[in-house]
Amino acid sequence: RPCDMEERGHSLESIKASIEARKPDFDGYVDPQKQYADAVIEVLPTQLIPDDKERKVLRVRLVMKEGVKYFNPVYLFDEGSTVSWIPCGRKLSCSYPGIRANS
Repeated sequence: RPCDMEERGHSLESIKASIEARKPDFDGYVDPQKQYADAVIEVLPTQLIPDDKERKVLRVRLVMKEGVKYFNPVYLFDEGSTVSWIPCGRKLSCSYPGIRANS
């Protein structure tokens, strides 16, 4: 994470090594539990910025199981909505809204 490097002084190599060292635990205990989850939030690198080294812009995906009692699915946009989006590049905030949705 950028804050690990900037604020805590860790190198990219040490962060990657730490992640790799924990990967067997993730593969053995965390990942198999996804099949039983009602909802999973995935945080992934952006696909908007080619060769993104800063990793300050993320792609987040919410996966929800259908048919769970008292659990209503969440929809970001209604079916049939028209969505226009103008990315703001590398900035996390913009002087313009960026997204326009019409139902």
